[in-house]
Amino acid sequence: MGLSNISELRKREIVEAFYQTAIKEGLESTSIAKIAKTLEIQPSLIVHYFKSKDELITALIDHCLELYLKIFEKAYLSNEDPLEMLISLISSMFSKDWNDLFDDGVYYSAYAMVFREPSFREKFSKIHKELREKLSSLLKDCHDTKAINCNNPNETANRIFFLLDGTYFFINMLSTQKEQNEHLKQSKLLAFEMLGLKK
Repeated sequence: MGLSNISELRKREIVEAFYQTAIKEGLESTSIAKIAKTLEIQPSLIVHYFKSKDELITALIDHCLELYLKIFEKAYLSNEDPLEMLISLISSMFSKDWNDLFDDGVYYSAYAMVFREPSFREKFSKIHKELREKLSSLLKDCHDTKAINCNNPNETANRIFFLLDGTYFFINMLSTQKEQNEHLKQSKLLAFEMLGLKK
């Protein structure tokens, strides 16, 4: 294994430890020293790869994007028909699978930083833009094959993500798993309705 591969593996290991520590301690309370303790290494080794906590947060946001993109990849790999891909994707997006991909406490703590750190805003913007573009592309494919009627894939993708973002923000206010599942179900049905699909 080359040095560059070893370096990437070490970075991923550090980011994962950062994430797991942030889940337990809270993002604001997670320090390089605490991450080093989790990994049982010297803090200087972390600083070798990430010069600051801000660099770690930037890498964590990239990690978040990778996790969400896996939901898209799963839909693409498990289906050949664009409509089946779309149905699979929407079903996954409005499910606990999507919600459980990334801890909400860590996500919203990182998101709060966009109001004072432009680089974090750019990173979050990248996540939302890339996910919307992928959904828009799939909607266009479905429209081109006449599986759905979607004259404006970009606008429709935006509307579905408006619904998605609002759904996951709201279910954190619900006290029981049953209530959360019911709200997810209703949001998924609304998404299918927006696409002219009955599920």
